[in-house]
Amino acid sequence: MTARRSLRDRNRAAIALDPEPTDVDHAAEPRSSDQQEPPARAAGKRRPLAERTAGPTARLGIYLTPAEFDAAKAAYLADWSNGGSADTFARWIASAIDTHAARTPRQRAAGAEPRGRAEERTGSTRSFTVPIDTVARMRAAITADQKAGRWPSDSAWCGEAIGQAVSIARAQNGGTLPTPPPRLPNRLVR
Repeated sequence: MTARRSLRDRNRAAIALDPEPTDVDHAAEPRSSDQQEPPARAAGKRRPLAERTAGPTARLGIYLTPAEFDAAKAAYLADWSNGGSADTFARWIASAIDTHAARTPRQRAAGAEPRGRAEERTGSTRSFTVPIDTVARMRAAITADQKAGRWPSDSAWCGEAIGQAVSIARAQNGGTLPTPPPRLPNRLVR
């Protein structure tokens, strides 16, 4: 019976892994008894090409109320049902942000709903992994909004982007959205 490795050892091994596996046969390399095969290679599998060639990503924290979060999940499911290409919720969020960033400052201001500070905190910060390019476009759009006289926070700006994406999904789905499950699947498959 082999001893279970500590979390520290597993983290070090994960950090030390080459994120881009090569076509070299790794089975021929000698391994010491304390090294374990990475899970994908141990099963004889490689990551899908889309995952290996995807660009760098960043974590983006967005404050959402439970109603906003449920509406976003419902819109994501409706978009997928209507032929959308975002197969993960994070990709749907990134698409909503990209679409909002492509609008002009005047278009973003026209679609923004005035928000004040809430009496009490009702939501939470949700973290999404999105492409760095999306974050860069978001920051450029926020800077353009500031030059136009609007000063939204990152969360408020993203909330506007998600809110407009929800409205579009609702309109494309006949005015209604499905009831989302409490927990979305990791990835939707057709």
